[in-house]
Amino acid sequence: MLLDIILVSFVIAFLRGGRIKAVPTFNHIIFLVISILLQFTAVFFHGIAGIFISAAYVAMICFFYSNREHEDIRIFMIGWFLNAIVIWLNGGRMPIDLDQAKKLPFSIEPLVNGTDFKHSVLTNETLLPFLGDIIYMPSIIPRIISIGDLFIMLGAFLLVQRITNRPISLIKLREGKSYVAKH
Repeated sequence: MLLDIILVSFVIAFLRGGRIKAVPTFNHIIFLVISILLQFTAVFFHGIAGIFISAAYVAMICFFYSNREHEDIRIFMIGWFLNAIVIWLNGGRMPIDLDQAKKLPFSIEPLVNGTDFKHSVLTNETLLPFLGDIIYMPSIIPRIISIGDLFIMLGAFLLVQRITNRPISLIKLREGKSYVAKH
């Protein structure tokens, strides 16, 4: 989902004079690994995929929480939590607006027939529909995104800026603290 956003973030960082000097270290990376494995496993177990996806979101929130000292991770955490709430309240799948999904350049048949393991059709019964995938985003990779996804994308952008030693702080509205220790 974020590959094009990450690529654009690196281009912007390099245009700003950034260079990768060191990759940041994170606490409790095992939660990130568990989250990725659970999401991958969900692909193979459509009937209970919601359980795997929900558990993956818990693991990722634990990872974000253990790294909350970084502003970009806190922004990621907000987005991930907003997505988790709507997924948990709607049977382990992200509700998606069918009218918006029809704009995508690929088949929505799995969504319509209920075989999409990560998404469900947004209906009148959907809980917190405003947190679902309701915003069409035309880009290199067109997609339908949620409010939570906007926070995740912003967090990814800020993380890349920090990795390239050109951090931006939204809280202090100035350059942020670098991951790289200065000598």
